[in-house]
Amino acid sequence: MKRIMGILSAVMLVSASLLLASCGSAQKDKTIKFVAANLKVYEDTTELLAQILEEKGYKLDYKFLGDNTQLNRAVENGEADANYHQHIAYLNEFNALHKTHLVPAFKAFTDASGIFSKKYKSIEELPDGATFSIPVDPANNFRTLVMLQDAGLIKLKEGIDPIKATVEDIVENPKNFKFTELDYTMLVRALDDVDAGFLYATLAYEAGLDYQKDALVKEREEFQSPDIIAVHEKNKDSEKIKALQEAYQSDRMKQALKDIFGGKDVLIPGW
Repeated sequence: MKRIMGILSAVMLVSASLLLASCGSAQKDKTIKFVAANLKVYEDTTELLAQILEEKGYKLDYKFLGDNTQLNRAVENGEADANYHQHIAYLNEFNALHKTHLVPAFKAFTDASGIFSKKYKSIEELPDGATFSIPVDPANNFRTLVMLQDAGLIKLKEGIDPIKATVEDIVENPKNFKFTELDYTMLVRALDDVDAGFLYATLAYEAGLDYQKDALVKEREEFQSPDIIAVHEKNKDSEKIKALQEAYQSDRMKQALKDIFGGKDVLIPGW
């Protein structure tokens, strides 16, 4: 009898240990590792996202990074479950270049783009030889060129895919416009030194400009690329990512996207 009781006690001890281990594992399962760009709109909304998820029983373990490659590598290598910093066009370009396996989990917002100037009030006022600051990365480089073509000021090579156009594809430039290619982070500062330049609506806000009122030319909707939360393709349908989407695509987040910009509709929510 003592032997039987001893065996039963051992079985119960093992079962309790397994149960505790299972509970610990489940608790870990409620942690979502998240990396985001160290820019105000991403930082503020990530902090709110953490609050909403905590109310739903999840912990958002987040870090802010300044390097887009690191942000994507973290998800590709499994160091993070999701990242928050890029639009779909950039993601597609990154995958093609680096042979990575990232996919959009869901849409966050659209940051519309346009051509802005601190010196001129209309696109027609731009003088011969006007200088433009444009993004250097291929996912955004073409945008200014397409907008200028839409305005009838330049012409791009016949038959070229607009999203692949570069300054080398300009075949008509009657006003002899000149283009300086810069990193995204330099575009706001550069606007003081050029005649006009590319800015997203959020960057225009930083520069004291209003997208709706001050853009000399606005980008066509078909070329706008929504920002997304990106994940590894194998995790797209996981419970963590479903919880992340439910928390992000909420009324509280929609209001936060507005509040960050002084109550103005600078960003277009993606849901």
